[in-house]
Amino acid sequence: MSITPLSFTGVSSFSDDFQTILSRSVSIASLPAQILQNEQQDVLNKKVLMTDLRSAVSTLAGTLGTLSGLRSGGALSATSSGYAVGVTTSSGAAPGVYQISDITSLASQAIATSTLGLATQDATAVSSGDHQLQLVVGGTSYTVALTAETDNLAGVRDAVNALGAGVTASILDTQNSPNRYFLTLSADSKGAQAVELRTVVDDAGSNLLSQTSPGSDALFKVNGQAVTAKDNIASDVIPGLILELKDTTSAGQVVTVSVSTDRTPVSDALQEFVTAYNAMVAKLDAQIGESAGILSGDPVIGQLSGLLREVTGYRGEGAVRSLADLGITLSSSGEMSFDSTTVGSMSGADLSAALDFLGDGASGLSAFESSFNGLSDPLTGSMRSMLEGYDETDNRLTEQIAAIEDRVNAMQESLMSRLQAADSLLAMLANQQSMLTATIDSLNLVTNGKKGA
Repeated sequence: MSITPLSFTGVSSFSDDFQTILSRSVSIASLPAQILQNEQQDVLNKKVLMTDLRSAVSTLAGTLGTLSGLRSGGALSATSSGYAVGVTTSSGAAPGVYQISDITSLASQAIATSTLGLATQDATAVSSGDHQLQLVVGGTSYTVALTAETDNLAGVRDAVNALGAGVTASILDTQNSPNRYFLTLSADSKGAQAVELRTVVDDAGSNLLSQTSPGSDALFKVNGQAVTAKDNIASDVIPGLILELKDTTSAGQVVTVSVSTDRTPVSDALQEFVTAYNAMVAKLDAQIGESAGILSGDPVIGQLSGLLREVTGYRGEGAVRSLADLGITLSSSGEMSFDSTTVGSMSGADLSAALDFLGDGASGLSAFESSFNGLSDPLTGSMRSMLEGYDETDNRLTEQIAAIEDRVNAMQESLMSRLQAADSLLAMLANQQSMLTATIDSLNLVTNGKKGA
């Protein structure tokens, strides 16, 4: 709600004065609301600044997280010499060369379809009369329990899908009457396995399905050693490498997978860290000193300033002991800069020391990530609590302002009513005065031959 000024329209000569009285009274009564509105605007401005600052803190924490990932394979690149094999790195990768050959089979899913079609999918019985079937998937048996109402293709489909047996059932409509409907089962995962649906328990001869595809494992060799995988994405054959088998290879064809140290991700991650650091420093500087903003004195400003000093002063124990050893320097104004040639010219041993300095999130420079996350985390961070406090204050001020505005509006209406009554009375008195003056003038004229002085 807001205060709606009322316009005084009177009939006496004092109408303008009454309007002034009304406006002045409303203005004075509204002063407490205006003070609260100014306070509320400060709260909203603080919320905007704190939200912006939290975003900067979160970004800096994210760059520290990226630095922590470099030690576990992020500073490596993997390449493949042939289309048949794709490769990416993951945690635990190490430099090396691997030869992939003899890809004779790619992994595929097993598929089985009913041998005979049925005329309907919801009326023709499937079992031999006992409303029960046996599903066999890769040597594991499951009981498919049906009822008189569900002993049909649709019922079997639903019952199989409810078992969680690793296969998915569906119904094919071939559009060829009269026996147009077929049940098909496909394995949920790749690999060679038998899929049967028997009308008689443990009787393979009562199998209703024909194996459309038996499924297959991926068969290949790594450095001459035979490997069998259940999927074309093999992540547990070479530590830290994820192999994607895309095609079979011809006899004698070899795909070379090379893993080597790559300084580019290190340089890129350090530049992102420096950029995020400078962005946060700029926001903090705006709240510190003679021209400090409205967050000046807030505890979080001190906390963040202290954390940044710890980051810039962090010392390692190996060959790389400081940010300067990575090519990161700090100007007199507190701005960071990064010279990527420092990392680019590092030897393998120096790069390894650099990664040790950056750490793995639990140690090294990147361990500061948890401290910054402790402030900026959207669910548990202390800055979230501060933002919630601003919201609570904003809501409280809104209620207080609304209450004052209600009182001012009520006062204005009441004063308007009284002023209108006074205006009417003054107009009536003025009219009576005019009539009385005219009567006196008339009497003087009659008795004295002239109007009264």
